[in-house]
Amino acid sequence: MRYSRIRRARNQKRYAIVLLIVFLILGGIYFLMAGTIGKAISNIITPILKTKVGTEQDGQDEHITDEIGSEGEDTELTLPKEENEDNQGPRITELIKIEAKSFFGIQLGAFNNKENALFIANELKKKGAAGYVLEDQFSRVLAIIFQSQDDTRAVIEQLKAQSVDSQIYELKCPGVDMEITASSEKVEGIKSSYAMVMDNFGLMESIIKDLDKDKITKEIALEKIRNIIDNIKEKTDQLQAYSTDEEGRLVLSGLKDFLSAQIDNLEDILLGNTSDRVEISSKIKYTYIDMAVKYKKYMEQIANG
Repeated sequence: MRYSRIRRARNQKRYAIVLLIVFLILGGIYFLMAGTIGKAISNIITPILKTKVGTEQDGQDEHITDEIGSEGEDTELTLPKEENEDNQGPRITELIKIEAKSFFGIQLGAFNNKENALFIANELKKKGAAGYVLEDQFSRVLAIIFQSQDDTRAVIEQLKAQSVDSQIYELKCPGVDMEITASSEKVEGIKSSYAMVMDNFGLMESIIKDLDKDKITKEIALEKIRNIIDNIKEKTDQLQAYSTDEEGRLVLSGLKDFLSAQIDNLEDILLGNTSDRVEISSKIKYTYIDMAVKYKKYMEQIANG
């Protein structure tokens, strides 16, 4: 009996050692694979983002959308008459139709754990992608967005060819039919503000594409950013002079807040390491996505009253 107990004890010890070795081997394989996958995503995304593919895809891609509708909503904005308003042209009422707009992002992951999302996002930033974490029911990691769904599909197909799982994330901004009553000068000022917002989306995307395809230098890219900032500041100063009634406060104050946030985000690009092309490209992409996200929230506030 004594020798039997000794034998069992030796066998148990031997099994424990074997299990420990197996655990260590499996653990090493896991961390090696995790590091390889993270590196693969980081290395693949940047050259793909630099490539503009003109092919059209047959059929319809599955893509993720948010749940906000795109139907236009009616809202009113009345600016009270001021003492010197007679010098600003006749008082008019005009309908401004702000069309619904969609942006199409490349999503490289959706996580329940925000720390995992931030890890992937930081790896992408090091390679020149946006690494933007969008929070809804998940923490979604976006590499870039486009206004054209075809541009997004082309990149998705290239990622698929290199065994990188990605999806289209559609950011849908509702439209609004806005009835404005004010002097003709102020109506034109508000109309031009919304037109500038749309133009800035196009300018930002153009800067990103030209910079990543080496069509412009980083110095030219930053100069274009400064010009956008100057234009937004000029328009914000103009809107600051407009007062409104309580009903229209959300529209006008929301627009001014949105534009002020754009100035802060764009100036942050200029405050970074302006000698690092990759960092500049990443920050411009990040700011572009943030512009779209904030615009969506602003339009939802107007549409929902």
